[in-house]
Amino acid sequence: MGNTKTLSLTVTAKRARARGELLVQAPAAALPPAVERAAAGLERMTLTGLWQERAEFSAGTTWKSFGQDIVLSFEPVDAGTTRVVATSTPVVPTTMLDYGQSKADLSRILGAVAAAL
Repeated sequence: MGNTKTLSLTVTAKRARARGELLVQAPAAALPPAVERAAAGLERMTLTGLWQERAEFSAGTTWKSFGQDIVLSFEPVDAGTTRVVATSTPVVPTTMLDYGQSKADLSRILGAVAAAL
């Protein structure tokens, strides 16, 4: 990543569902514009909603997955630090296996957001 504003990044996955946390040195108000800039460069993912406190993405089908819904929530830690919590759920609720696609997608989105700050 190489961004000096990134304090930490973790992504975990279990049963085709993933959760990630990105801690950045930026106020929460800086996140929506950064998400919009990041979304422009993400293949296979579409920004479907953007608000001051969260963003929503839709990820398309691959040979590993039938698609995912991804939500980023922006949680202020203090005036200059924000935690971005990302969750990914499969479009088909009974999906049990995605061969790491949800984890890879969250890592890609969070990395792009960090780079856009």
